[in-house]
Amino acid sequence: MDDLESDYETIINKLSNQITKLWNQVQYYQVLVTQQENQIAKLLNENSQLKAQIQNVSLQPTPPTYPSQQSYTPSVPTQQAPSTITSDVVTSTLKRKCPNCGAMGFAIREEDDKTKIISYIPRRIYAKKRVCTKCRFEF
Repeated sequence: MDDLESDYETIINKLSNQITKLWNQVQYYQVLVTQQENQIAKLLNENSQLKAQIQNVSLQPTPPTYPSQQSYTPSVPTQQAPSTITSDVVTSTLKRKCPNCGAMGFAIREEDDKTKIISYIPRRIYAKKRVCTKCRFEF
């Protein structure tokens, strides 16, 4: 019988140890839960304060918008400068002139530059080059 009682005592001791361990764990988790609840309460308070600040900012009048400097172009009155260029100078600059020999007028002709294709559609379009007929210089 003593043997049976000692078995019960060992079992009771083991169970009481387990109960104290579990009780310690429960208390630890209760401390964690209260800390988390405190943190949640702080965050909710901060959230409500931020929402109030947002409402205050949205209720403030917006500043007037001004056009950007890039889109603003001041209008300047245009005046024509007096023309001091004679008609001889204008016509001489419009004529084609060979940079090699100085030939002008009909001595310069335009040809297609087959090395420079501008477009393939609807047909091939080539760039133009000028050729002096006197010195055969191409420019």
